[in-house]
Amino acid sequence: MSNLFVESILASFDSQARLTWNLISPAEVAACFVHDGDQVTVQFVETVPGEWRASFDVASGAKFTSEKARSSIRIFAGVFQAVEEFLTIRQPERLVFASKEEGLGRLYEAYLSRQDSNLRSLGYRAEQTAKASPLAEYAIVKTTPSEWSVGPGH
Repeated sequence: MSNLFVESILASFDSQARLTWNLISPAEVAACFVHDGDQVTVQFVETVPGEWRASFDVASGAKFTSEKARSSIRIFAGVFQAVEEFLTIRQPERLVFASKEEGLGRLYEAYLSRQDSNLRSLGYRAEQTAKASPLAEYAIVKTTPSEWSVGPGH
């Protein structure tokens, strides 16, 4: 993934994707949106109390073309829009992105670096990247007390 492509994606964080949130269980939430006929699902799963993993999947019957490559910029922008909304509403103690693909990992690193001041305003900071071949983890950690409550008594 070229630096130009990463910069193009990062410049597109003005995403206005129409997100549909699904509460699958108290420990699993998904945000879905459609872009150019592609169904995108951004999944957040609580692995231990307070720690969540983020992942996304794009379901498309279409063949990958240069048009699809350009469209992927808007898909990534929608994914990061969902991440920001999740951080704002759910306020997890830690959110982890994992990648085996170097290009996707660079995208996560660039996102965390570029959004540093925005993350701080939400009460978060990016953690040092943890790399153990072939997997790399990129984490966002809460620096202020969470206001999230599951319900009465929590």
